[in-house]
Amino acid sequence: MPFVSSLRQAEYSYGEGLHGGGEMITVAKQHSQVYANIDFQVADVLKWDFPVEQFDAIASIATFHHLPLENLLPSLKTALKPGGKFVILDLVQPETIQDRLSNVIAVPLNWIWQILKNRNIKQSLKAKAAWQEHFRTDKFLTLSQARRIYTKTCPGAKIRKHLFWRYSAIWEKPAA
Repeated sequence: MPFVSSLRQAEYSYGEGLHGGGEMITVAKQHSQVYANIDFQVADVLKWDFPVEQFDAIASIATFHHLPLENLLPSLKTALKPGGKFVILDLVQPETIQDRLSNVIAVPLNWIWQILKNRNIKQSLKAKAAWQEHFRTDKFLTLSQARRIYTKTCPGAKIRKHLFWRYSAIWEKPAA
């Protein structure tokens, strides 16, 4: 589970980042060198022993579509302190005509973004092969599926759709 590396020292004294692959941990460490308060671990989040009520915040970007959300959410809930929040940004499967129309806008904007960010739109053969392997485990939820799962486990969770095939889920654990 990639941890948002913009954890600010002023707000949190310690952060933990988990990911199942060592290469992603290496990249995260490189991008987070200015933050001495983040510990990165190679770990299977589904088998990780979440501490009880230890985290003020839990964040994940584009990871949950690889995981059984129904199994993971109770662990995240337990790990949050009362008043703690989780903030999830993940990919969503189009389900309505409106979703498909927003894709008409998102596709060219995504190409423009890729050109600006990477200076081209083409990928190397190695990158294409890596993405092909990566997509093998993808299971995208529709927005209504995401709403149903999150609100069942975390009543009051706010689920919103965003451009570029994304949705966010934000939930605050009630204070004790």
